[in-house]
Amino acid sequence: MQIASQGTWGRAWRGRQLAVLLVLSCCCGVLSGPVAAAPAGPDTLRYTVRGGDTLIKICSRFRAKTHHYSLDDLLRDIRETNGLTSNFLRIGQKLYIPVLVEAPGQQVAYRVQDGAELRGMYLTGPACGVSAVLGRVDRFVAAGGNAVIFDAKDIDGGVSYFSRHRLASWGKNRSAPVISSLDDMMRRFDKRGLYTVARIALFLDGELGNQRPDLALQDSTGAPWRERGCVWMDPSQPEVIEYNLSLAAELARAGVDEIQFDYVRFPTNGWRGDWQGDLEQTALRRRQVISSFLAAARDTLDAYGVRISADLYGIMAWGRMADLALTGQHVATIAAHVDVICPMIYPSHFGPGFEGRKRPADDPEYFIGEGTRRFAELAAGQAEIRPWLQAFPYRVTNYDAEYITRQVTTARASGGRGWSLWNPACRYSVALQAMPALCADAPPAVLPETPAPVTASVPVGHAGAGLQPVMPGAAVTGALLPLRTGEIQ
Repeated sequence: MQIASQGTWGRAWRGRQLAVLLVLSCCCGVLSGPVAAAPAGPDTLRYTVRGGDTLIKICSRFRAKTHHYSLDDLLRDIRETNGLTSNFLRIGQKLYIPVLVEAPGQQVAYRVQDGAELRGMYLTGPACGVSAVLGRVDRFVAAGGNAVIFDAKDIDGGVSYFSRHRLASWGKNRSAPVISSLDDMMRRFDKRGLYTVARIALFLDGELGNQRPDLALQDSTGAPWRERGCVWMDPSQPEVIEYNLSLAAELARAGVDEIQFDYVRFPTNGWRGDWQGDLEQTALRRRQVISSFLAAARDTLDAYGVRISADLYGIMAWGRMADLALTGQHVATIAAHVDVICPMIYPSHFGPGFEGRKRPADDPEYFIGEGTRRFAELAAGQAEIRPWLQAFPYRVTNYDAEYITRQVTTARASGGRGWSLWNPACRYSVALQAMPALCADAPPAVLPETPAPVTASVPVGHAGAGLQPVMPGAAVTGALLPLRTGEIQ
């Protein structure tokens, strides 16, 4: 009986212990939520939740200390480490915040900063905002690449990084910029030896156009002039100019090597709000507006020692008055204000029959070669010519590594100083197959032979070119003007 009594008492005591533990557990749960999992490592940080804290605020506070590239990465890791099933926190809750070991990254073999040929690829802002971008650039560097052109502001108008300018916003349905830290991204790119180019889409700007329609070009009814859901801003408006130059200065202070201006032109989709007089008068007027902006950009950015480049339509190499009147892009004038001209000579974007070529997309030697030579001649040594090359399959019969090789080889032989690959979806698997052979050796220390003189422009009505005189309200028919982000399906 005594033994039985002791057993009964023991079971009762253990029962009371268990009840007390359950009560304590429930009480603690009111304060701290789920019991935190074991720390991820010896460098794991510990944090007690305070009033006003949210998980995203905690991530913003600790991201740099934990070596996480993006806020989303840290948010995911905090939830996993602490066994959280939601973002809900309680005051007094104990959190483990995991610290990563930062990988060194792939090192560039031939640096642009040391005088090497620029071998670049384009990346969208969202692509740069996730940690997968580091693996993406490492694969590109391993294949021989040495430069990244990233969107600081694309045509939707969303600024990819945190800007302090009052007109800056982050894009539709975004409460924060897609790049968590421009400084951290730049530091990681710099450690790899990458040359960094910040691309700013200037005058087609959906966000600014929706905020400030008074700064936009207008149609005959007074409504903002639109294209692909975005708004064309007035390139002559002082506020438009100041906003874009302020972004450029912020990026220069952040340490980018080059500011690249895209959409540095007037719309080509039918706007005729300033069309007075003949083609030459319109071309001169628009040319003056564009050159005035670039002159202001040079004055603003000279103090930072940053290079300036401008993206121009490939068709501008042919110097047709109709194209000059539409865009305001006069090659020689622009060359006087920038360090680099980046012609968008995508073979697929010239119309069938242009210059007698039935399938322009299948003839990269002609369009890359002739276009690069013509741009070099028109720039007359005032600016380098660095063509954008087609890294997408649009209209190409056989889009493969050989197609990339043909473009790069032709650009080099035609006076190009480096080259950049454009794919609006940032898909470069085909290009990466070609690059090791193209980039295995250091580029030559001297320029190719002097480009051949530019021949006379194709006359209006040239057989097979499909060219016609362009009058107010008409469209350019000689070539399909280059598409940009998101247009290639």
